[in-house]
Amino acid sequence: MALIIEPVDLGFTADEEAFRLEVRDWLDRNLPAEWRHRGVGGFREEEETDLQRQWQRRLHEAGWLKLAWPKQAGGREATPVMQAIYQEEMEKAGAPIILGRLGVSLLAPTLLVHGSQWQKDTYVEKILSGDMNFCQGFSEPDAGSDLAGLRARAQRRDGHWVLDGQKTWSSGAHYSDRSFLLARSDAEAEPHKGISFFLVDMHQPGVEVRRIHQMTGGGEFCEIFLSGAVVDDRDVVGEPGAGWKIAMTVFGFERAGLAQAARFERVVAELAGLARDRGAGGDVTVRQKVAQAQIEAHVFRLNGLRNLTKAQHGDAPGPEASLTKLYWSEMDKRIQETAVGVQGPYGALAPGSPFAVEDGRWQYAWMWAQAETIYAGSSEIQRNIIAERVLGLPRGR
Repeated sequence: MALIIEPVDLGFTADEEAFRLEVRDWLDRNLPAEWRHRGVGGFREEEETDLQRQWQRRLHEAGWLKLAWPKQAGGREATPVMQAIYQEEMEKAGAPIILGRLGVSLLAPTLLVHGSQWQKDTYVEKILSGDMNFCQGFSEPDAGSDLAGLRARAQRRDGHWVLDGQKTWSSGAHYSDRSFLLARSDAEAEPHKGISFFLVDMHQPGVEVRRIHQMTGGGEFCEIFLSGAVVDDRDVVGEPGAGWKIAMTVFGFERAGLAQAARFERVVAELAGLARDRGAGGDVTVRQKVAQAQIEAHVFRLNGLRNLTKAQHGDAPGPEASLTKLYWSEMDKRIQETAVGVQGPYGALAPGSPFAVEDGRWQYAWMWAQAETIYAGSSEIQRNIIAERVLGLPRGR
């Protein structure tokens, strides 16, 4: 009996393509040329806060920040495919990031699910408009990828909660008004059950923020020190002890869609141009590396379409999401190493050097690529998840 393989349709429906044109048309009319592709290597965020705030307000006023929200909450109930199209067109247009991206993409939709009516009325619109910025307070020095091991404490005193502890790698904490933060509120409970989810005022005396100076020269990551920080009951999201469950909701909103695929396709095209400009295109090894990068970027897009299909069918992301994180972070590392290598001796120059190629943007991106295999779950952790939960292999001793 012959094996019949059905063809796979990787296209979009007429309605989806019409939506793509709608997004492009709006970007043509509302995204100034001088705002596109800002920053060296796409990362120097701390220098662009005013631009990011303006862009966020413009997106909010046009309703784009509620694209996936229910209609009763003022949203458009966009499908996962429409959301991915929106993200992809933003990336292709070179749109800047928004200043309050963590609050908009993670906290606001979480409050719709778990927040009280007071929290929704008080925070949601301010988060979307950019009038109030939130940072994330999850990771700790000894509890990065293992949130169940966090040590920040929350105790009830005099009718409110008092928090003590330390958070680290908190993006944008130095300009944030509040933080959505996890702390252990029940030391006797099981690790996953004794955690609560707090909205902490960052301007009070019990909170200190210290910026982390990175090898890139940037300082967008921060440490947060809590020394008797006070939180009212109305700023506890959900019930005390429900923090782990709510944090899982937050992680569920971390979905890059096809935007990452568009980003890597653009970077590979720029890599090919760099190799030609530096006279390295005749090198067989360089040509092979550039071709391999193109292949990997295309495979990444296909994997993105597969994940998008699952999301469109209502399937929740599972442990196979670790494949995506492992794939793109390791791929980017190889791309940036190739880019620095084709520059020859110039590849050793620091960003900003008067003789650096393209102002050192590739060196800057190379430094960031080293971090990509660590943050949001290191490559080692992702490999363990894939081995144990996807492939079903036994745990190592």
